[in-house]
Amino acid sequence: MIRAIIFDLDGTIIDNEELYGKAFCAVLKKLGVSCKEVKHTSGIGVYENWVKMKRNLNLTLDPSELTAQTQQFYLNNLDKVKVRPDFLSVVRYFKSKGMKIFLATSNTIDIGQQILAALRLDQLFDSMTFGDEVARKKPAPDLFLKVIEKENLRPREAVIIEDSPAGIAAAKNANIKVFALKTDRFNRIELSRADRIVNHFSELKKLI
Repeated sequence: MIRAIIFDLDGTIIDNEELYGKAFCAVLKKLGVSCKEVKHTSGIGVYENWVKMKRNLNLTLDPSELTAQTQQFYLNNLDKVKVRPDFLSVVRYFKSKGMKIFLATSNTIDIGQQILAALRLDQLFDSMTFGDEVARKKPAPDLFLKVIEKENLRPREAVIIEDSPAGIAAAKNANIKVFALKTDRFNRIELSRADRIVNHFSELKKLI
C-alpha cells in the first residue's frame, strides 16, 4: 500500500529547466563558449553538470565557482519560475487522504530552501531531502534511498514523481515505483522506463 509520494523539484513541481538553461548559457558566454554546443543534463545537479562540462570543454575554472555563478543567475531570476498547474491542489487532495508528501531534490539545501521559500512551498512537505545529503546524485539511487531511510519506509510503500530520465533511472535503481510527468523537455521514449507517464498532476488521483 502506498503511504508516501516523493516529488522531485526542478522540472517537476516547478517549470524551471528553461531558466536553468539560460543560467548555464550566461556562464558559458562569459567563458567564450557557444551555448549551442552544450546542453545541460536535467536531474543530476548543477555542480555535476559543470564537472562534466569542464572535462568535455577543457575549462580551467573550478566547477564550484561555475556552479556559484549559475545558481546566482538562477536566483536573480526566480520571479520567472512558476509552480506547475494542479500541483498544490493535488498535494492537498493526497494530504486529506492521509498520505505523506516528501521532497527529494538534487539541489543543495541552501539553494533549495531559497527556491522553496520564494515560491512559498517551504511549509508544504512532511520532509525534504537535498542533494548535499548524499554522496551520489541521480541516476544513482542515493537521494531516494535517503528519503525512505529517514522516513522508515519500505520501497513498495512509496511512489516517486519525476520528469527526467536521470530521475526515473534513480527511482528504478532504488526499486521504487515512479510516475513521469510529461513536459516539453523530454519525449515519451526518453521517459519510457517510468511505470506510468502522466500529462498533468491531476491524473495522479486515479493512479495512486
